Amino acid sequence: MVNVQAFSDETWNRLSGIIAESYSMDADRSGRLRKNVTARLIAELPYAARCREPERTALSHLAVFVLADSDPARRIFDHKKEDDYDVLARLAPISWFEGGDPAVLNRGMKTLAIIMIEGYKRDIASDKAKGWYNPLGEKAWEADKTLGALQASIAQGGPSGADEIIKAALVDGWWMN
Repeated sequence: MVNVQAFSDETWNRLSGIIAESYSMDADRSGRLRKNVTARLIAELPYAARCREPERTALSHLAVFVLADSDPARRIFDHKKEDDYDVLARLAPISWFEGGDPAVLNRGMKTLAIIMIEGYKRDIASDKAKGWYNPLGEKAWEADKTLGALQASIAQGGPSGADEIIKAALVDGWWMN
């Protein structure tokens, strides 16, 4: 049986608070996490898709998201040439869901990929200066073509239970800056 729970601001504040406490975040970092729409999308996705144990999945995925943005783990999770084979490859650590509506999960994961690619676009020059691999800067992917394919796939999926947070993530999405 699917454990259906609603996702609300209260749920988000509780989950982000658990993560902040678990990672011993200071008030500034905790506040950035709480305001981060990408993190919220990651947490909301298992609820919107009506997955089994959405709370457990949300916390697991948020923990990976925060770990991936923390030194020294950041370089391990950063995009590598070996990830170029699939736009969703780098998101694999947060792509496991027990049950759930595949259409909602597909839309959510592709939205995360769009946010990630927009970040790559923004960071081409700084990544090059740092000597970091960027699939757009290295011409492994063409931004407009890749983004267009993802956006078309999301549009084909029709409406989902996560539409409100997906729209916010596409407008305001960012990783943990």
